[in-house]
Amino acid sequence: MARALDALVVGGGPTGLTMAGELARRGLAVRIVDRALEPPADHSRALAVQARTMEIFRRMGIVDAALERAVRVGGFNVLLANGQRARLPIFDFPELSTPIPGIFVIQQLDTERVLASRLPGLGVALERGVELAAYAQDSDGVTCTLRRADGSLEEVRAGWLLGCDGARSAVRKGADIAFEGDTYDDHCMLGDLVLDWPLPDGEIYLSPSRRGVLAAFPVLGSHRFRVILIRPEAPPEHGAPVSREEFEAAMREMIPVPFEVQRAIVLSRYRLHHRVATRLRKGRVFLAGDAAHIHSPAGGQGMNTGIQDAYNLAWKLAAVEQGRMPAWLLDTYEMERLPVARRLVDFTDRLFGLLAGHGPVGRTLRAVAPRLMARAFGISVVQRRILGFLSQLQIRYRKSPLSVQIGSPPEHGPRAGDRAPDAVVRGAAGEQVHLIDLMRGAGSTLLLFTGPQADGGAREHARKLAAQLGGPDLEVLVIGAPEAGGYADPDGHAHAAYGVSSSAAVLVRPDGYLGVRSDPLDEDELRRALDRLFTRRAGSA
Repeated sequence: MARALDALVVGGGPTGLTMAGELARRGLAVRIVDRALEPPADHSRALAVQARTMEIFRRMGIVDAALERAVRVGGFNVLLANGQRARLPIFDFPELSTPIPGIFVIQQLDTERVLASRLPGLGVALERGVELAAYAQDSDGVTCTLRRADGSLEEVRAGWLLGCDGARSAVRKGADIAFEGDTYDDHCMLGDLVLDWPLPDGEIYLSPSRRGVLAAFPVLGSHRFRVILIRPEAPPEHGAPVSREEFEAAMREMIPVPFEVQRAIVLSRYRLHHRVATRLRKGRVFLAGDAAHIHSPAGGQGMNTGIQDAYNLAWKLAAVEQGRMPAWLLDTYEMERLPVARRLVDFTDRLFGLLAGHGPVGRTLRAVAPRLMARAFGISVVQRRILGFLSQLQIRYRKSPLSVQIGSPPEHGPRAGDRAPDAVVRGAAGEQVHLIDLMRGAGSTLLLFTGPQADGGAREHARKLAAQLGGPDLEVLVIGAPEAGGYADPDGHAHAAYGVSSSAAVLVRPDGYLGVRSDPLDEDELRRALDRLFTRRAGSA
């Protein structure tokens, strides 16, 4: 059977929509299918969109549409037993170097609409009511059987099969990849509510109590919150409905402030799990998002991690499929993303165990947690660690084969494998430009830093080198020389953000992470490193 597609994406949630959009943007023939005829009625439980994901949205060109549907969180609050609150303001730490700091609350249905809005322009349509019934792979591709809602079958041949189809992934099961972990033995409820209470809008609230943990997230609308209740007790039978009276009674046992529910938009009951796939690839089959890892909502990391899985894999898959980069590049997806998933599940599992543990120990921990957290929120280093974790701006891949340091790593600044920070530079006309906006293309970007004290000869040499190194797969930007298409760094902010004190080269991958660094600039070693990565350059040195 002839190959009709470069890639088939299974799953129409945020991970699958990101995957399909990024593959199509890079020129691959893509289909995306989802078995559901419409999104879940409760709009799902994913809400938090972190700064790193907003950076990705900015690179995709959809950040403004996302912000229109977002509540920017002003602070994270822990409610004390007396009704007072300890507040951690959500503000920018300059060392995070992002143009979009903060935590944003967007209902998952809206996130999906924003991601889906770019597909028609890329020639892709989300096909609903279509499920993956079976598949078989060989060395050249994957033969997939699709079943439509009316029972009709279709056979399609794709180069790659991408499982973004959630915790019950048919793709993962078909590849016989284990999904190791367990289900929490707790009673979890969710309510989308309009509340009359003394707590300000636009803030996140956490209320640990002896009866469990309550978390409230602001959503668009006056006094509207998504409230999650986790009670350390056996849940009722599966599918048992939640009444408004039951939900309100549970809230009153778990929150130390008066409230009235003015409107209950959605009430539901669910279970929480913590599982990680033992591998993320089997031949021509890949897993991403909830198909690869699920965990408690502590930290608001789940949906963001899935989007970043897709963003990590899509550029690699396109580069290999199109022959622009070597096949070993695909092995780095699991090398980079599986440790991230494992660390995240381990952390959220420990945090969940502390805050929602059963028995007298769990009740005691929840009783003292608000006072301990109130003290911690006042310590600057703790604030930085919390916001660094929540923002996902400090995820790094230093051990990846893609991360190559030539010369000495910087004392201050990102190393090979770290996220590329943003900085403001100036164009030839003196206009201010964010580096992140200069690196929005589908390919890699090489930043050639002249050094903060570069003279005219050094700037001219950097421009000539840029002309030699640039090509269809690599854009080269000269930082420190505004002439002939370069960019000025008059205040040295870009050099400082990257920890550059002399001439240097920094390769930024399409997903916004540093690949190769050369400090100071070693042209021969840099050429060899680029030849290793870019197939079309091989032997050019």
